[in-house]
Amino acid sequence: MTRDFRSDRSVFSPTPAQSEGTGKAGYRASSPELDRWLARHIEQGFNAESLVLSMLRSGYDATFARATVAAALDRPKPAGKVPSTAPAPALGRTAGPASTSATVGTPAAQASASSGRNAFRHQDREIPILFALEAPRILLLQNLLNDAECDALVALSRGRLQRSPVVNPDTGDENLIDARTSMGAMFQVGEHSLIERIEARIAAVTSVPVEHGEGLQILNYKPGGEYQPHFDFFNPQRPGEARQLRVGGQRIATLVIYLNSPPAGGATAFPRLGLEVAPVKGNAVFFSYQMPDGALDDRTLHAGLPVESGEKWIATKWLRERPYRSKA
Repeated sequence: MTRDFRSDRSVFSPTPAQSEGTGKAGYRASSPELDRWLARHIEQGFNAESLVLSMLRSGYDATFARATVAAALDRPKPAGKVPSTAPAPALGRTAGPASTSATVGTPAAQASASSGRNAFRHQDREIPILFALEAPRILLLQNLLNDAECDALVALSRGRLQRSPVVNPDTGDENLIDARTSMGAMFQVGEHSLIERIEARIAAVTSVPVEHGEGLQILNYKPGGEYQPHFDFFNPQRPGEARQLRVGGQRIATLVIYLNSPPAGGATAFPRLGLEVAPVKGNAVFFSYQMPDGALDDRTLHAGLPVESGEKWIATKWLRERPYRSKA
């Protein structure tokens, strides 16, 4: 059964005046109503990310939404307002700012590329953004790790590889299933100096604190190995998966780092988006599935496609909304 935990997205529909001159990519026309909506919610303290997200859900073009919000934020506004990290109400509705949570919401990487940045920088390393998808937020990062770091992670894991389990949605136990055929090695947070250094880099790129991350998992897929389509977030309606929420709350994002370049196959596929990311050594794909309003985006359904030749090595980092501990 398809999981769909998304909140109601039937939000404001632009008037004919707003729709005029727009194309398939989304609405690109301003209107007095839109200007009033932006001014009101900027005055109430909503930040750029929340405003852009609400516009995207209402069918606006992403580039137009970012430019319009940026222009609105540049206008003089009342003093004393603190930007809110909560989502703005849907366009056309009137409401005060939702209360902010003490947990980490949508990772900052969700907004990074929309701020016009083409690369991240951490210490002496520049990490280019090769592509960015707005909704759901997916970033392809180049050279997150160098060749030596990739090889060292593979070497660290070889002596502790075991068949990779999945969480049983009914019991919470870890079971082996045919849909996942990899061998894996789990490392505790900060277990090794190399891992500690990589985790600090991940935190800098995603703006999710190190303590909110699960331990790094190294996975190895032999020829024919795959992981069939699945979600990384937990379904709170299933008792086994609900148990996982006690140790750090919901997962909010995933980072997959490619530790080698298989000759053929092994891409990370997002079947509902028609997107495949080729595994290239040192690159990483980041995707966020918890939005600022807490809704979970089922468009992040993803798969590890079968390896056609050679083998595939990846490192996976799951990020939580609260500090993570390994046991409930």
